[in-house]
Amino acid sequence: MGRRAYSDEEVQKARQALTQAAMALYLELGLDGVSLRQVAERAGLSHTLVYRYFDDKEALLAELRLLCLDDFELALRHADRPKADPVARVRAVLMGVLAFGCDQPAKYRLVFAHSQPDLSAFPRLLAKRCEIFDSCVDLVQTAIDHGNLDVDALAVTHGLWSLLHGMLSLQTAGQLVHGMTLRQMTGPVLDAALLALNPVTLSALKTRARRRTTDPVRTRFA
Repeated sequence: MGRRAYSDEEVQKARQALTQAAMALYLELGLDGVSLRQVAERAGLSHTLVYRYFDDKEALLAELRLLCLDDFELALRHADRPKADPVARVRAVLMGVLAFGCDQPAKYRLVFAHSQPDLSAFPRLLAKRCEIFDSCVDLVQTAIDHGNLDVDALAVTHGLWSLLHGMLSLQTAGQLVHGMTLRQMTGPVLDAALLALNPVTLSALKTRARRRTTDPVRTRFA
């Protein structure tokens, strides 16, 4: 006798139960505490059935990362200030990124962990990551248009994104040991980074860059 076919509703219900159980285990015990057998036991299902719903542990973790990204996206929406000045909106959302990393470090680490499979293997996860990042690019583009600036929104967003995640990586690794906490350094660092979206500052920086390229002494020792 062949295996009984499950309805779409039954499959979805089982996947949700396994995902919720895996998230609970992860938050309690970390990644080492998440195995398919342990997840099945927590969900009250036979461990032999898990492979009907997830190919392997990485596929299950991809579902967890999607859940974490939903929370991340919600945090950025709550941080946004749609009626504020465009640069102030960018700053608010950047602060939202840092707040999420500080307030929910386990979920942040899961999403942005260094050791995880190529995202191209999980199209839904990659699409969600791109959707959130693209929304940040749109905010930066609005600030650029507002200031009539000659800078690339994608490049600026990549720079800001890298800055934030670098700060959070040091924070989660306990490596901010040089006299300032993340909360102490956040405001000054973001304000300095956002000077790139200030027309006066940007003009001064470009003038200085042109002088350096035309001054042989400055070019040599810059």
